[in-house]
Amino acid sequence: METFKKNLKFLTDLYTQKDVAEKTGFSASSIVNYLSGKSMPSIMFLLELKKAYKIDIDQFLVAEIDKNSLNISSNENHTKFIGNYIVYYYNSSAYKGKVGSYNYDILTFGIISVVNDVDFSSPKGLKSYGIFMVSREKAEEYLKILNSYNNDIKKINQFYTQFENYYWGNLEQNQTQIFVSLKNNNDKCLIILNNPPSNKRYIGGLGTVNSISRGREHVPCIQYIIFSRIAFNIPDGEIYNLLALDIPEVNVKNEITDLINLIKRLYLSPTKSGLNEFQQKRIVEDSIQNIISDAIDSNMFRFAKVSNMEDDNYYRLIKDADYE
Repeated sequence: METFKKNLKFLTDLYTQKDVAEKTGFSASSIVNYLSGKSMPSIMFLLELKKAYKIDIDQFLVAEIDKNSLNISSNENHTKFIGNYIVYYYNSSAYKGKVGSYNYDILTFGIISVVNDVDFSSPKGLKSYGIFMVSREKAEEYLKILNSYNNDIKKINQFYTQFENYYWGNLEQNQTQIFVSLKNNNDKCLIILNNPPSNKRYIGGLGTVNSISRGREHVPCIQYIIFSRIAFNIPDGEIYNLLALDIPEVNVKNEITDLINLIKRLYLSPTKSGLNEFQQKRIVEDSIQNIISDAIDSNMFRFAKVSNMEDDNYYRLIKDADYE
């Protein structure tokens, strides 16, 4: 039973509990009970597993399985990434701390293609190309051109090599993450995305890109990036906010109350404070500065994570995008 539970857990991690339930015709609660050991699997369930996933029942019950045991084609689990993507991210050439709120001009765009190059050194044979720092209009135009090539590796290669600063690299994956490594003669970057537990065609999601910032200082930079097969039909401002993952709510009600009481004591109290106008002004200035500093310090991001829930929201956004 323990071996069965481990193997069923491996299967649900690979395909999701919902997929296993739908393909076997058993309820989601039955799958949960099998995973927890609350109930024993029926012969019918094992037969449905064999039918749906081509498993060897004897092996499934006595030995821990892997992807090779499931007879998954070497291409089946990664050809889902093949295709062309438009990417949305912030222009990191702006000096840290000098970007104003809602400065939509800081948005920039790029194109990435993933091809199945059997001659490529990657064990998966998946090669990637990219160009970055292009306008939105150019990125959308290039996406249409690349899609018209129908994954013709020669045409895609010729398209990218016409650009002086094009990137090349590879795409790798594990059960939970996608890694797109890109480089050119002067630069390297690594894009990390969540890997949906499904063999369905990957359409994109939210991830992080690790690179070197441009402009005033060439320094390490990590930021969010949207990876999408589909060009969004929404204004730049909405994309800007999507990449910001919403503006955090800053609550300074208590501090404002304290500040009002301070001003009342300094300026409105019937009892003279004994301070001159300059001293009163400095006290108010210092109080406001402390409130702002504390608010920023308590609400600033110490780190950033792309949760499965957030990634799923972006996946649905891409899936539901209105495009031609």
